[in-house]
Amino acid sequence: MERKPYPSDVSDEGIIEPYEKSELIQDMRDQYQRIGRVVLRLFGKGTKMKTHDYQTFASEYASFGIDGTQYLAFRDVPKLIRKHVSGTHSLDYGCGAGRSTRLLKSLGLDTVGVDISNDMLQQAKLKDTNGLYRSIKSGELPFDNESFDLVFSSFVFLEMSSLAEIEKVLKEFRRVLKPNGICIFITSSEPGYKGDWVSLSFDFPENKRELRTGDTVKLLIRGTNIILYDYYWTHKDFVEVFGRSGLHMQELHQPIGLETDQIKWKDEAHSPPMSLYVLKKAASA
Repeated sequence: MERKPYPSDVSDEGIIEPYEKSELIQDMRDQYQRIGRVVLRLFGKGTKMKTHDYQTFASEYASFGIDGTQYLAFRDVPKLIRKHVSGTHSLDYGCGAGRSTRLLKSLGLDTVGVDISNDMLQQAKLKDTNGLYRSIKSGELPFDNESFDLVFSSFVFLEMSSLAEIEKVLKEFRRVLKPNGICIFITSSEPGYKGDWVSLSFDFPENKRELRTGDTVKLLIRGTNIILYDYYWTHKDFVEVFGRSGLHMQELHQPIGLETDQIKWKDEAHSPPMSLYVLKKAASA
């Protein structure tokens, strides 16, 4: 799923004297933890916060291209598809405003895009008037068993608040995949939440802590006032869920920036901000 924006609440720390910053940051960390405990008491473990505001920023997000740090997420997708995928029937799960769907179509794949946000789907249809897009509920696909050679998904699982929800979606992927079908999904890497990237900033006081499974992480899309909140999942988390979902990992690809990309990379030059997982449908027991 393409990242959706959330209204900015970035404040200017420039007026804070250096000797005050450490105390302020610690106070903000404490407040952040207290808020989390209150939410947990009120709503229970696993409650999903509103991480992305689809309705407000759909048209702005639809204008984004595949560039900057996001370029690395998609640069090697054609190579991975050529290597692993047989057949042309593909599903783009969490297509958002259709950026990834249009990419798959440009590679010769017969692609349908699905998303839970009607606002984002409206933008996708405006950008791609001949495209096929459908509204869904999370983890519920209106397709027959064994319909697709490829299920593709970008930046969906970092919006999911529990591993149980990720497992539900992956099992649905398996259901609609043909025998030996492939799933390719893109998500943030573990180093991705700590780097200094061309297009993304994680430089917020509440992020200055050891991240644990299921934590939320705040980020800014550079050049905008758009704030996003991701859920943090580790490679180990994903591997455990793959096993329960009947999908076997074929490849983990973590791209870094190259000189030939003609982009002035920051940490992308030596550290991968994204992970691309290639999974294969396991044979039924």
